[in-house]
Amino acid sequence: MADREYMNKYIFAITGGSGAGKSTVSNGFRRLGVYVSDADKAARAVTVKGSKCLDELRFWFGEQIINRDGSLDRAALAAIAFSDAESLRRLNEITHKYIFEYIKEELNGAEAGICAIDGAVIIGSPVMSICSKVVAVTAGRDIRIERIKKRDGISQQLAEKRINSQKDDRFYMDHADYIIENNNDENRLGEQIEFIYNKIKTEAEAVSAD
Repeated sequence: MADREYMNKYIFAITGGSGAGKSTVSNGFRRLGVYVSDADKAARAVTVKGSKCLDELRFWFGEQIINRDGSLDRAALAAIAFSDAESLRRLNEITHKYIFEYIKEELNGAEAGICAIDGAVIIGSPVMSICSKVVAVTAGRDIRIERIKKRDGISQQLAEKRINSQKDDRFYMDHADYIIENNNDENRLGEQIEFIYNKIKTEAEAVSAD
């Protein structure tokens, strides 16, 4: 059971690999009245110049991840973090605790009774302690690569490297309560989101009635 008592909200996770289309799915839930916290935005907020999180990242990854103005060079950090499993593990270990506290504070201020957290690295992170359900977003590998290339302006090789450094779809599906296939079929995607929302709404109402 998720630890929701302190905020009196029903919270679920929206997760999946890079390029799966989590943001599109999150926007679909927003249109239905769900408040969605974006873990990527939280990560940017906790790594601003002068933050404790940035100080830790500088200590472990070196000055090469810091811009001349003292801010985080996200591209440099990503190049290091996605180069091997240990570097990625270290990045997650440092950032997760700060992101978790930021998200909790954000959700506490949300007016919606049903909230979601959108992030690639939720399963196994502290965020799971406040999530009642997990929605996994999947997409074909070629579709994901094209989305990453377009979104981040990077090469095919770098997009493939990013995908290869993350868990595969099977991992997310094995840990999910609901699965959404996001393969560029907007009608099908909308149907899946609405179906899952109705399930979650029913569950939230049942929890609130207990």
